Amino acid sequence: MALKPRPVLSPELKKGFMPIQSNRWYSSHAHKTEVAIKNSRNIGIIAHIDAGKTTTTERMLHYAGFTRKIGDVDSGDTIMDYMKQERERGITITSAAITFGWNDHRINLIDTPGHVDFTIEVERSIRVLDGAVTILDAVAGVEAQTETVWQQAARQGIPRIAFVNKMDRAGAGFGRTVREMRTRLGCRPVVVQIPLMEQNLGSRSSNDAEFNGVVDVLTMEILRWDSDSKGATMTRTPLTETYVDQDLYMEAVRARVALVEQLSALDEHIIELFLTLEDHLAIEAKDLQAAIRRLTLSSTIVPVLCGASFRNIGVQPLMDSIVDYLPSPDERPAAIGRMADGKVVEIGNGGAKERLCALAFKVVHDARRGPMVFVRVYAGQLNERAQLWNSSTHTKERANKLLQMYAMDVEEIPHITKGNIGVVLGLKDTRTGDTLLDAHDARKGLALSGIKVPSPVFFASVEPMSTSDEKPVEEALKALIREDPSLGMRVDEETGQTLLGGMGELHLEVAKERLVSDFKVKAEMGRMRISYKETMKGAGTVSEVPQWEYDREILGKRGRARVGVTVERLDPSEDAAETTSSADHLEEHDGNEIVISLEEQTVKSDEAGSQAATERASLSGVVIPSGSTDLPIPVIRTSIKNGILSALSRGPLLGYAQTYLRVRLTDLHLYGGESTPAAISSCVSAAVTEAIAQGGSGGSGSNNSSSVLLEPIMDVRVEVAEKDVGTVMGDISGTRRGRVLSLDGEGQGEDGAQGDEDETEFQVYAPPDSTYTASSSSSSVATMADRKSIRARVPLSSMLGYDAALRALTGGTGNFAMEVVGYGEMDYDRQRDLIKEMRGG
Repeated sequence: MALKPRPVLSPELKKGFMPIQSNRWYSSHAHKTEVAIKNSRNIGIIAHIDAGKTTTTERMLHYAGFTRKIGDVDSGDTIMDYMKQERERGITITSAAITFGWNDHRINLIDTPGHVDFTIEVERSIRVLDGAVTILDAVAGVEAQTETVWQQAARQGIPRIAFVNKMDRAGAGFGRTVREMRTRLGCRPVVVQIPLMEQNLGSRSSNDAEFNGVVDVLTMEILRWDSDSKGATMTRTPLTETYVDQDLYMEAVRARVALVEQLSALDEHIIELFLTLEDHLAIEAKDLQAAIRRLTLSSTIVPVLCGASFRNIGVQPLMDSIVDYLPSPDERPAAIGRMADGKVVEIGNGGAKERLCALAFKVVHDARRGPMVFVRVYAGQLNERAQLWNSSTHTKERANKLLQMYAMDVEEIPHITKGNIGVVLGLKDTRTGDTLLDAHDARKGLALSGIKVPSPVFFASVEPMSTSDEKPVEEALKALIREDPSLGMRVDEETGQTLLGGMGELHLEVAKERLVSDFKVKAEMGRMRISYKETMKGAGTVSEVPQWEYDREILGKRGRARVGVTVERLDPSEDAAETTSSADHLEEHDGNEIVISLEEQTVKSDEAGSQAATERASLSGVVIPSGSTDLPIPVIRTSIKNGILSALSRGPLLGYAQTYLRVRLTDLHLYGGESTPAAISSCVSAAVTEAIAQGGSGGSGSNNSSSVLLEPIMDVRVEVAEKDVGTVMGDISGTRRGRVLSLDGEGQGEDGAQGDEDETEFQVYAPPDSTYTASSSSSSVATMADRKSIRARVPLSSMLGYDAALRALTGGTGNFAMEVVGYGEMDYDRQRDLIKEMRGG
C-alpha cells in the first residue's frame, strides 16, 4: 500500500502574510543575548553572475513571510536589487542586507554581486559573515567567477554550503557540477539531495526527463512543490523499497551509502554508529545531520543541495540547511585584533562585560539621512547615542541613530548586540575597514584586521559642466569613494583634470550614472584609460636618505621636523612573509610595505643608560624619537604613515601611484611644539620622494629616470570547447602577449577526483545526469561535455575588447573572467610610446 504524501507548509506561511511587519527580526530581538546569538545566522549569497542569487533570495523572503509576492529580476521589482542601475541592467551591483526569521532563527543575509567589477562588495561582505551559500548554475557548472568568490570565502575561513540551481534547464548536470566542485574548487562536496527527474508523459526518450523535485538523502523522502501556491506548499513522500520507480530508489540508496561512507571517513561518531548498526540506512537522519554540521563548521566538507529557484523548487530545504549547517556567531573563531604596540588580542571572549568592538564594513550615502555606516559588532553592545572612538582615524564619533536594514527599507532600533549587523547614522569620518570602540575604552589603539581593497585598473576624467558645478562634483566624488573604496580619485597636476579610477568599464559607467541621478551633479566623463603604476628601477635596489630636514613657515606658523628613511624595491615574485624583524609594525598598502617601529623615550638615570637603550633599539630596527614633543606615539605614527602614503600616491614619470616599495623609518627628531602632525607628514613625504628619486638612477639609454612604469597583469580563466583550445591559446600567447599557466579538462572520468591530493581518501559521489549526455544533438549541451579551462596571465592592455574577440573565436560558446593579480614591468619601447602619448609629445 502506497504511503500518502504529507503536505508541509512553512510556519511563516501559515500566518497568511498578515502583517508583514510581524515577521521582521531585529538585532535586539531576543530577551536573552545568548539565545539571540545561538539562533542567529550571518550569511551571504555568493556566485558567478546570473547564477540565480537574487532570484533565490527573493524566494527566501517570500517563504519566510517577509513579502506578499515574489520579486522578479526581469520585471525589475525585486526587494534586494533596489537601485535604479540594478533594475535597468537586471544584475546586482551593490551588496544588500536584509534580516528575516526562519524556524525560530534570525537570518542576517547579504546578497552580493557576481560581476567581477564589483568584487569589493563580495570582499567586504565576506569579511563580516559567518557562513555563505554558494549558488552554482547546473548548466554552466563551476564558472570562472565562482572560483574567485570561492577563494575570497576560503581566505576568511568561512564555512559554505552549495546550491546547484537551474536544474530545470536543458543541459543541467548535477553530477557533473559536483565533480567540478572537487576538481576546480578543491573542496569535499557531500551530496545531501539528489534531483528527482521524471519522464514526461508520452515521451520515449530517456533524455526528456523533467525536474520535478528533490530526494532528501538523509530522511529518504521525496520532496515536491505545489506550483499553484508558488512553491509555498511542499509534500514529503517516504522513499522505500516498494516505491514505483525502483531506479530512483536504488540511486537514493547509493547516495545514502556514499554519504555514510564519506562521513565515516571524517567523523568518529558516525563510524561508531555504523560499526554498531552495520547498515547504512539504519543510521538516523539526526545523527547524520549532526555530523554534517560538525564537519561543515570546520570547513572539512561542503553539503550540496539542488533545486530550481525560478520554478520555486528547493528553496525551503536550502533555508533549513542554513539553520542546520552554518554557524552562529559564537561558533566562529574569536576575532583577532592588534594593539598599537603590535600585541595580538582575541575579541569577543570576554563575556557580557567586554567592551564594544565593531567593524565598519560598508558605507552608503543617503540624500536624506547622510552616510549610513554598516557595522558588525564583535564584542559588547552598540547603543543608540553612544560615544565612539574610531581607532583607525583616531577620532571621536557619535552614533545618533541605529537602524536595521531591509534592503532599501529601514527600521530604527535601540541597540545592536554582539554578533549582529546593523547601520549607524551620524558617523562623520568612519570609512570601510575602520574599527569602532567605546569612547571610554582604554584600548585606543586596538584595531581589527581591515578589508582588502583592490586598486583601480582603469580611470577616466570627470569634467564639471561649469565652474559652479566644480564644488558639488568634488563633494559627490568624495561621497562616492567613501561609499565604494575600490574607486579612486586623483588630480593630474599637469592638466588639472580630476581622474576617477575604477575596476572596469561597467564600474565607471555606474559611477557616472550615480553622480548624475543620485548626487544630482552635472558632469561629463572622458574616455576610459588603463591605470598604470610606477616603481623604482631594479628589484632589490635600496635608496637611503639618512637625514632630511623640514623647516618651513606657513601662515605665520613654523613647522619643523627631521627624519631618515630607506626605500627598497621589492620583488613581487618573492614570498611576502620574508619581511623584517619588525613585522609587528609592518603595514601593507597597495603592494607597498610600510615599516614604522617607534618607541617612546624612556627616562634613564644617566646618559650612558640612555645611550645604551638607543643603541639596543637601533639594532632591533626600532626608532626612539629624539628631541622633545607632547604628541603621543599613535599620533606620530599616523602622521608618518600619512606622509609616506602621500609620497607613494604619485610617481615621477606620469603621476601614477607607486607600488612594490618597502619604506622604513630610520630616524626621527622632533622640535617640541613646532613638530606638528602636518610638519611631520610633510617632512616624511619629502624624504621618501627624494629617496625614490635617488634610487635606481644612472640607467643606460635616453631614459635615465629612476622609475619604471608597471602595467596591470590579469589572471585570466577562459572556458572553451575542446575544438577551440588551440585557437584561443594561440591568440593568448601570441596576439595578447600572455603566458598560459594551465589547461584542465573538465567533465571527464567517473569521479573527477584528480584534483587536490589530501591526507584523507575522499570518494566523490555524483549521480548520473539524465538531462545531460555527451552524445546529445544539442550543440550547447555537447559543448559542456568537452569544455576545457585555460588559465593564463595576460597584460590588461591586451584584454581590452576580449569579450567580442572570444565570441568570434569560439562561435559564441566561450566565456572568461579575470582579476588583477599584480603589476608587471613594461618594456622600454612601450613605456616610451606611452609617455609620449600621455604627455602629448
